[in-house]
Amino acid sequence: MHINTRYRIWALLYLMAACAVALPLLALFLDLVINGSIIDIWQGAYSFADLLSFRKALFLNFAELGAVLGFVYWFFFFRKYRHHDPLDKYFK
Repeated sequence: MHINTRYRIWALLYLMAACAVALPLLALFLDLVINGSIIDIWQGAYSFADLLSFRKALFLNFAELGAVLGFVYWFFFFRKYRHHDPLDKYFK
């Protein structure tokens, strides 16, 4: 049993989209928690929308990097993936 091309393409799209969403969300979480931006928002120094507008270019760069990393991950691990089922010889 071989995995068809449609599965490989959907795996590529899924990995690229998942990584492109995960990296900016991780960066936002780290900015809020570790950098302490949530304290500044709580105290009213600036709003959440201001934080997003300040970091918009950075988050877009992280999304691009995530898509590239998803492609690299797919290229090395899923591109040549084959599933060998020993019972296939009986069901041809």
